[in-house]
Amino acid sequence: MKIMHVIDSLGIGGAERVLAALLPALQERGVEAIVAVRTATLDLAMEFEAAGVRVVQLPARHKWNLFGTALDLSRLADEYRIDIIHAHLYFPAQATALVKLLGLHSAATVVTFHNLAYAKGVNRDGVGLRLKRMLAALLCRRGFDRKIAVSNAVAVHYRAFLGLDSVDVVHNPVDITAIDSLQLGRSLTPDKALHIVAPGRLVREKGQPDLIEALALLRDQGLDFRASIAGDGPMRRELERKVDRAGLGHVIAITGTLAHRKLLEVVAAADIVVIPSHFEGFGLAAIEAMALSRPVVVTAVGGLVEIVEDGVSGAIVPAHQPGELARAVSELMASPVQREAFGRAGRKRVEQAFDLPRITTQLCDLYDDTLASIRAKTSPGAGRG
Repeated sequence: MKIMHVIDSLGIGGAERVLAALLPALQERGVEAIVAVRTATLDLAMEFEAAGVRVVQLPARHKWNLFGTALDLSRLADEYRIDIIHAHLYFPAQATALVKLLGLHSAATVVTFHNLAYAKGVNRDGVGLRLKRMLAALLCRRGFDRKIAVSNAVAVHYRAFLGLDSVDVVHNPVDITAIDSLQLGRSLTPDKALHIVAPGRLVREKGQPDLIEALALLRDQGLDFRASIAGDGPMRRELERKVDRAGLGHVIAITGTLAHRKLLEVVAAADIVVIPSHFEGFGLAAIEAMALSRPVVVTAVGGLVEIVEDGVSGAIVPAHQPGELARAVSELMASPVQREAFGRAGRKRVEQAFDLPRITTQLCDLYDDTLASIRAKTSPGAGRG
């Protein structure tokens, strides 16, 4: 079986990071994978190719030239004798749907929905977003043989906003074996201050301003801590100003962009990991922290509530409420026993539900079922009574 995954870029993003783990695992199962990339952002290309996954950059086209991209994909599918074209994110999805709808290639088409794109507050509302949603609804309903979401929350979202009849759920995986092989030990701090880490891109939906307000409340309670906001993004300057206005510059560090291994080192050194998101399609940072046996505090949004069992493998608090976030963090700060218990349970949760071999098997089964369904529909006897 040969699968061509289509994605906008190979930058340092959640969908790209998932593919970097998943495609080599698929190849070990005999599923040959190539990645077709729409833009010139190829930060992870060497990592893919080192794992034996071919990376092909599509011809440069405007993102709205969907027909041209569809033609490019059909030519690549011919060249590599592709069985399934698997699209990720908006523009690759619409171009891949056109491949099927226009009959440009006989390959099966699959899409994975990774986010909550049409939820109020995620993207700027207006005519542009409404038109994008209308186009996606038109193309995605009939342009894919299989539709997948990374969480139940995302599946419900796309069924509602695009009017889709059926969406399978395949959670994002974490490669526990690879994480364990890094042998990331806990680094002891020179003082008694607990280390709070919030990994994630610095964008509005990740909720870092709420965390800063929560940390100010903890400071006002006389609690001793230091914190790392581990990531970069367009909100960095705004967050730095907020930290300074709160008088927290001596205890909060904004790290900027980190290589994945360095990010895992920072998370492994945390006493508490906080994911204060306003929207979250899945929550890859949460399962990586849990795989490292770190206690997590997350907000009750999107896929996070499918990952964390409240009071068992972590704490779940309402989004947009810094006071509740501060309360949950302070309770964990006061209880090393609870931190240890959350860490153990979180690791067990990831092993049972999100480990890479489990998710790889689930995806392989869906690929097999998709091709079998198409063969059954196109066999000479199909439809005869």
